[in-house]
Amino acid sequence: MLILALDSTALVASAAVAEVEDGALARHAVFTGKYRLTHSETLLPMAERALSLCGAALSDVDLLAVNVGPGSFTGVRIGVSTVKGLAFPRDLPCVGVSTLASLAESFAGMGLPILSAMDARRGQFYAALFASGSVASGPVRLSPDACLSADEVRGLLASAACGEALLCGDGASVLASAAPDLPVRVVHPAVREQNALAVALCAERSFRAGGAVSGKELRPVYLRVPQAERERQAREKA
Repeated sequence: MLILALDSTALVASAAVAEVEDGALARHAVFTGKYRLTHSETLLPMAERALSLCGAALSDVDLLAVNVGPGSFTGVRIGVSTVKGLAFPRDLPCVGVSTLASLAESFAGMGLPILSAMDARRGQFYAALFASGSVASGPVRLSPDACLSADEVRGLLASAACGEALLCGDGASVLASAAPDLPVRVVHPAVREQNALAVALCAERSFRAGGAVSGKELRPVYLRVPQAERERQAREKA
């Protein structure tokens, strides 16, 4: 199965093409960047380069995958809208992946729980906890995706009683600074943030479990209302 996977949920933009069968990764190409250009400028060129390196075209793709959130409202919309547009002409199946689950994917089978954390600003973090699982089956979810304060993340780890956890995601260093007593080990910056190859692996597993939808059915996942809506609500209360 040839999968085209995208992520644009945060400052990182990533596109990958992966040939995966029953969890086994064969050929792949992945582009990941974090720079000043917007995702609308970079995402499709990255996808085209990844397809080219794999000697493939969009017509060869069997499955589309995208991180559907949580994350930046604009970034999530760009990724989901791009995949919807790519899916429509051939009615390609799509898999929406949790950004936090794809972050944990890179650390499957390492023997430690995994805490995925994205910086949601305003002293909050998009976070979820996973057991290590295995490379074949992926991490095992221990908590739902949620928007939490540092104190609430502390409570999550305490209630899970899982000991030291690996901390990944673009909120890792911010969270570690805000709560230095957390029993976590911050992972290396080179593997800390999103990459679309992990999205592809999550999506292939979900596809085998019957988790694919049409492009029309693909939906973003937001854990809190957009900033513009929050500001409107604040004005109405004033």
